[in-house]
Amino acid sequence: MIKSAAIIKDKTLPPWKELRLQKRRFKKQQTIERKASKVCFPSPMNAPIIEVQNAPQDDAPPTRDELQAKATDLGIPFNGRTTDKKLSGLIATALAQGA
Repeated sequence: MIKSAAIIKDKTLPPWKELRLQKRRFKKQQTIERKASKVCFPSPMNAPIIEVQNAPQDDAPPTRDELQAKATDLGIPFNGRTTDKKLSGLIATALAQGA
């Protein structure tokens, strides 16, 4: 039976059309069942916060800002063209002379 917007017809469909409609209905039902059976994972926002007891050591070389701050504290003159390598060398010599 075919239902249209205005008229309900009692006309039967050819077998191939009926089969196509059955397949569509079956796929739609499978999709609905699959969505209903999916496992919902809990949100990580509700997970407890775990604090780290031992923080990892910072073995990274000092940043440009750290070098500039240390050089300013030690009174070492530098400018924008002074490289990080040279600035770290100047800081090392100043610390060695001061100790």
